[in-house]
Amino acid sequence: MRAYRFYSSLIKDNFSLIYMGEFDDDLTGLLMRIQETSSEEGRGVKKRVSYLIAECFQNVIRHSDIDHAGHEQSESKMFMMRNINGTHLLASTNLVETKNLGTLKDALDSLQNLSKEELKEMYLNALGNNMMSEKGGGGLGLIEMARKTKNPPQYHFDQVNDEYFNFFLQLQMDGDSQISDVAGINDTVELYKEMTEEHIVLLRKGDFSQESILPLFQLFESNLQLKKEDLVFKKKSLYILIELLQNMNRHAVEINGSKEGLFLIALRNGEYTMETGNFISRPKAAILKEHLDSLQGTDKIELAKRYKNQLMETSVGEGQGAGIGIIEMFRQSDGEIMYNFDEVDETTMFFSLSATL
Repeated sequence: MRAYRFYSSLIKDNFSLIYMGEFDDDLTGLLMRIQETSSEEGRGVKKRVSYLIAECFQNVIRHSDIDHAGHEQSESKMFMMRNINGTHLLASTNLVETKNLGTLKDALDSLQNLSKEELKEMYLNALGNNMMSEKGGGGLGLIEMARKTKNPPQYHFDQVNDEYFNFFLQLQMDGDSQISDVAGINDTVELYKEMTEEHIVLLRKGDFSQESILPLFQLFESNLQLKKEDLVFKKKSLYILIELLQNMNRHAVEINGSKEGLFLIALRNGEYTMETGNFISRPKAAILKEHLDSLQGTDKIELAKRYKNQLMETSVGEGQGAGIGIIEMFRQSDGEIMYNFDEVDETTMFFSLSATL
């Protein structure tokens, strides 16, 4: 299953969030809240990161070139946040027209190898003379991002067709990590391609304690495709989302004070697949697997009976792996419920669970 594979790819990350979907101004504050609830760093660091999130996210909105001919864009926009041992990586991806490529590249190249004083002088000149256009090349925003991070922005252009390039922008705000230990722009490009191939619209790795998962519900609801769905579908999808995340919270092994795991949502041909992955003790894995095996292949009528019986049964608790939430998830899901237990060590396994609707 995908959860363990992506978790292994992001193994060094204390926190990761990758969003691929529709972008609007309302998402900026939500992304800031997600970052703040996922970090124990000081107020000063959080403030700098929040500024960079807003600026990097706005970069997608400002510099995305819309195909006025009505052509359906084949490439997805992306926004990424990663924390690797205190080093913050922020990245964005969007389409730009080929005719704007040179101007944008020149603006980015002009920020390389500049001192703090030189960046300040460039910023003041751009502010006073309005020399750089808001659309053509990162003007004040790109300069200020370089000043805040104390690193020049990394970038990459990937040709889509004769008219468009995919523009990747990455910021790095250094912490305790060496540069060689942190993912570069090429790693981000590969991660984007893997996300696109797997049709993943949202991925989060990190702590899944109760307070850290609440903003994910809003982020899921903000996806444009979900906004088009009817009320019944929305209620069903949110129920499954809540149950998956609560199931992770209930069963995850606590490591260094956090319930480490990964959550992703894929959207393909109108079907949502939600998948979670977390570490679980071997004894609990055995009980949970037996419960899941007993539900696999059971029809909706029998599931309804088991759900009713479980409601009336008070002697069996969720801690024993027989909670009614999982039964209801089987009832609500339109597709197959899939699960897997990967070997980790003598005491722990990695549990993946997915539902499709």
